[in-house]
Amino acid sequence: MDENEKFGNAEEVELIAESLIPNYHPELATARIKYLFVEKAPKKGGRELPGKASKVSGKWEHLTELDFTIEVPAPTWDEASNEQRQALVDHLLEYCTAEEDEKTGDFKWLIREPDVREFSSILQRHSCWNDTLTDFVTVAQGIDVSGIVDEEMNDVLSEEEVDLTVEE
Repeated sequence: MDENEKFGNAEEVELIAESLIPNYHPELATARIKYLFVEKAPKKGGRELPGKASKVSGKWEHLTELDFTIEVPAPTWDEASNEQRQALVDHLLEYCTAEEDEKTGDFKWLIREPDVREFSSILQRHSCWNDTLTDFVTVAQGIDVSGIVDEEMNDVLSEEEVDLTVEE
C-alpha cells in the first residue's frame, strides 16, 4: 500500500480467506468479498479494532456487485505473525454470514456479532452469569494457554540476540 493511499488491494488477505472459506466458512463460497488494506485501524468505543467486516447493500451493492468488504489496517498486518494473520482473517470472516430463503433458495447476506461481548471486570465479579458466557468460558478452558505463552516466550527469546561471553 502506498503511503499516500487510504485504501489498497489486500491480495495476501484474500489468499488466506480463500484457504479458510471452504473449511470454516462454506456459506461464503458464493459471496462477493473485496479485501482492502486501510491506512489506520478503525475505532469503536475509543478502542482500535484489528479490522472491519461490512455488508454492502442498496445502491453500493448494485454499483460494486459486492456482498461484503473486509478492511485490514496495513500497520496491524505488517506487524502480525503468519499465525496472527490467519486468526485475523478468520475472525473477520466470522462476521460475514448468510441465511437461506426457504422459498427461493437465495442467500440473504448478514453481519453477525461475536458470541460474547463482556467486560473482564463483570466476569471477575459475577463469573459466568449467562449461558453464552458459560459456553465461551467452557471452550476457553479447553485451550492450552500455558503452551501458547511458552511458545510466545520462546519466539521472543529466539529473536533476541543473547551475549554469553564472560568478561574477565
